[in-house]
Amino acid sequence: MSTSDKHASFRGDVYDLIELEQLLKGPHQVLFEGKSPYQDVLLLETKNIRLYRNDQLVWNSLDERIYHEALVHPAFVLSEEHNRVLIIGDECGLALREVLKYPDVSHVSHVSLSPESLIAAQKTLEISERNENSFLDSRVQIVQSNIYDFLLTDQHQFDVIIANFPEPETKQVSKLYTKEFLKKLSNLLTYDGILVTNSASPEDTPLVFWSIDKTLQSASLHTLNYHVNVPWFGECGFHLAGKKQLLWNGGKKIDVYTSSLPKNLKAWFSFSQQWRSVKKQAIVNSLNSLRLYKFYSENSAPSKRSIPNKVQEPEDLKELYHLLSNSHQVLYEGGNKGDHVRVLETSDVRLYLDKQLQFSSLDEQIYHEALVHPALSMVQKRERVLIAGGGDGFAIREVLKYPDVKHIDLVDLDPLMIHIARNIPKVASLNGRALHDKRVSVHQKDIQVFQKEQSEPYDVIIVDLPDPGDEILSRLYTVEFFSKLSNLLTEDGILVCQSHSPEYAPFVYWSIGLSLKGTGMYIRSYHTEVPSFGDWGFHLASKKQLNLQHRKVYVPNQTLPEDLSSLFVFPSKYRSVRENTHMNTLSNLKLHEIYQQELRR
Repeated sequence: MSTSDKHASFRGDVYDLIELEQLLKGPHQVLFEGKSPYQDVLLLETKNIRLYRNDQLVWNSLDERIYHEALVHPAFVLSEEHNRVLIIGDECGLALREVLKYPDVSHVSHVSLSPESLIAAQKTLEISERNENSFLDSRVQIVQSNIYDFLLTDQHQFDVIIANFPEPETKQVSKLYTKEFLKKLSNLLTYDGILVTNSASPEDTPLVFWSIDKTLQSASLHTLNYHVNVPWFGECGFHLAGKKQLLWNGGKKIDVYTSSLPKNLKAWFSFSQQWRSVKKQAIVNSLNSLRLYKFYSENSAPSKRSIPNKVQEPEDLKELYHLLSNSHQVLYEGGNKGDHVRVLETSDVRLYLDKQLQFSSLDEQIYHEALVHPALSMVQKRERVLIAGGGDGFAIREVLKYPDVKHIDLVDLDPLMIHIARNIPKVASLNGRALHDKRVSVHQKDIQVFQKEQSEPYDVIIVDLPDPGDEILSRLYTVEFFSKLSNLLTEDGILVCQSHSPEYAPFVYWSIGLSLKGTGMYIRSYHTEVPSFGDWGFHLASKKQLNLQHRKVYVPNQTLPEDLSSLFVFPSKYRSVRENTHMNTLSNLKLHEIYQQELRR
């Protein structure tokens, strides 16, 4: 690896930086901060507050400001006046917090869609702190009636209407996105006023997104659409609507304090050709033709872990069970079926290397169980294991669950990482003091140097190296390097390599697979959803064909499916780019360039 000074740079996408800035502006504790010749290291602990409604994550404190600032402030920039504001939804007062930053706001009517969420917000001190006690502001009127009664009885008009609806997954929620309902909202809007509503994801469900836009236009409203990436939720879409033609003026500035908005929001109003391609198929959702919830069901991306002929837990529910099985505090729980609310607080320990998120304790187990157990469950013998990278000790923790493992060589170049994993109590506790196990030998050196010195083969080789973000790291993903590792593998052995995201960097992902295949080994590719990172991919490589049928993990784990073969199923849109991938070799070293191109994209 390079010994050049990279302290002013970062590896990874810009959203790691945005999320890190959010955490540093909120309550946090720095557990460790330091520099090595290789990277900046920052270890943080924060309290993560999460609200679940009907076991679906509604928001979490890690990045809720990104969402709520994006929901509120573009509408306020476009609106001529902010005197009277109507908020629908937003039971926790997080959009309300943003609205009240404007001193010319004199009245806010707040209508709840989930009475239990409103009760939770009012009874939970941590949420009151989060919304900065916005419900106690004298300008705020909490409306006791439901939204339909409110629309029948209230005759006032509003300068800004903020609609924070649930996504149209059900027939009942779909009625909030009908021409008739949106027409009633427009009747409450002043001539110069602005309505903003959240929408479906233009990336995951573009047909639903454009159908909501078309429905707004059918209610005699002009629209302007935008989107923002919220790290924990992905791409979130929004619609601005008004009675006059809307145009985003890049010269207009947001003149109140925000913690996540870029100086220029112009990029938010651009949509890729792929996202726009379905716009002509959009429909108008009306009470006489209520189809939006059907579109949502038909066009939502299939579960990454879908198993044929078996009901699969949604990702939110799986993640919730994972959190509940670990250390947590229930701040609030109440309500009935259909409006059940749970507020959790969990400790989140996060490691950033060069400002790129390396792990979050909330879900690192999902990643490391997926990295380790498919290989170790399929190999016939697992006495000797080599781990390249993985200095945090989490992969070792999983390997040590197998009683027949006799020796593990951990090779990591950065002494700071090894120090943190061994000696920082929070991290040592998370990895089960793995680096102190007598079966583990730790080698602080370059893996390329280490592999030259070895002659005794390994049953399993786990490659958990940093992403190929520069030319030096790209050399660790070449056919030549993988071939040398292959020479250290027993005839029945298995190599597993973390390979970035098949969703967000598919050319990187499949190029790594192609480079592994260039060694002559057989390749099996798989992936899993890691909330902090999105869909994450891996490749298995072996000298003999692998049988994936009915593969199970027989050691304790919390996050893997019962049948591992479900991890090896990819949506067609992930597979479609494989033909254009690149075999990375020392004579044609391009993987780092592909990586940077996909990050920019």
